[in-house]
Amino acid sequence: MTGPGPAEGAETARLLDGIEALARGMTPALAATARLRLLDWLGCVLAGAASERDRIAPLLAQGGAGPAPVPGTGRSTTPLTAALVNGMHSHVVELDDGHRSGITHAGGPLIAALLAVAHDPRMTPDRFLAGIVTGYEAALRVAIACQPEAKLNGWHGSGVFGVIGAAVGTGVALGFDRAGLNAALAAACTSASGMVKAFSAGSELKPYNAGQPALTGLAAALTADAGFPGPAGILDGPHGLMAMLRGTPAAPGALTVAAPFCIETVYLKPYASCRYCHAPVEAVLRLRAAEGVRAADVTGIEVETYRLAVHKHDHTEVDGPYSARLGIPYCAAAALSLGRSGMDAFAPDALADAETLRLMRATTVREDPEMSALVPGRRPAAVTLALHDGRRLSARIDLPRGEPEVPLTEGDLRAKFTDLAIFAGLDAARAGAVAETLLSGDDPRAALTGL
Repeated sequence: MTGPGPAEGAETARLLDGIEALARGMTPALAATARLRLLDWLGCVLAGAASERDRIAPLLAQGGAGPAPVPGTGRSTTPLTAALVNGMHSHVVELDDGHRSGITHAGGPLIAALLAVAHDPRMTPDRFLAGIVTGYEAALRVAIACQPEAKLNGWHGSGVFGVIGAAVGTGVALGFDRAGLNAALAAACTSASGMVKAFSAGSELKPYNAGQPALTGLAAALTADAGFPGPAGILDGPHGLMAMLRGTPAAPGALTVAAPFCIETVYLKPYASCRYCHAPVEAVLRLRAAEGVRAADVTGIEVETYRLAVHKHDHTEVDGPYSARLGIPYCAAAALSLGRSGMDAFAPDALADAETLRLMRATTVREDPEMSALVPGRRPAAVTLALHDGRRLSARIDLPRGEPEVPLTEGDLRAKFTDLAIFAGLDAARAGAVAETLLSGDDPRAALTGL
């Protein structure tokens, strides 16, 4: 799409100015970071595909044959179907990256949308990587400006802000000019949706909140590419997206694009559960290792944490892996029983383990207002184990592993990918070869087909 862009509101213009400058100024370091995010995304997708093979099959059948790969299924389908399915797969096992200030999983929808049109000849390898970097930036700058008010108003960030990243990142990867990027952003904003209530107890819709923004973000970009211009200043003013989500205007300058860029400040997950569960899990694992305590020694688990981690994450009954991954009581209990919190902690035998269920039901989760005041700079939790012999053992984690301040290394991410790929049925040699192509090959997309 070509032509001059419309006059824009200040914040919309600020964001688009920054996105264009970031795309022009891609550095080798940013490209390498994009490759690491792609590796992490693919591991999550492969595990998600293996976990939901039967339920996803009808969606793939509806899409039919097409040029867009669906890793983990050995199939390709139409772009919009691939975006939906790959986006859903990215979030099934709760191991995808996120952002503690933006409260959004940006990578899942973004990369799903990009891969769906990666066959387009306009998308060179360099543009593909630039689309990843700028898509994270667009999604998370808007998310940071709107959080935590949006979440407290009931919006789920991955659905709401993920569509922005998917649309803008796709636009950059396909070479849109300013008018095209504005149109893609505007179409994405009018599509932005995702409800926290959609994954209340008993629901298994949470992955849809990563699939639908991939689908609608791609549709927004394709609509812009077809020549439908967008309005000026979609993010600004009383009827702009930010005020609608927040309930109040965002701070001036909130959408400034500057280093460190958002792709560099996301967290990466070492544990297969909601991020709100990670600090409690890590505290339990620390006590287990340091004190030699085991599940049979414990009468109860007390967790103190911040407000957002308590709300909808304190349930002491689970009805399957989805609700288990969202529950601090289950995740803490399973970490104590098993000594780890990977995929096997949510397998059927673990979900039925009597000792884990006993401890889950003996876990209390409450807010500590002082911890709430530390968010988003910290995401703390303190865990106290009450023992049969009367002792009380405590540990506190302020930032769980995987935050930028406590980063996972490239070696950690390769190991995580290998574990997830093996879970999905690849052998270690194939997994290593895929990882090497993603991280070092001329075109990382070469590793994403035929899986």
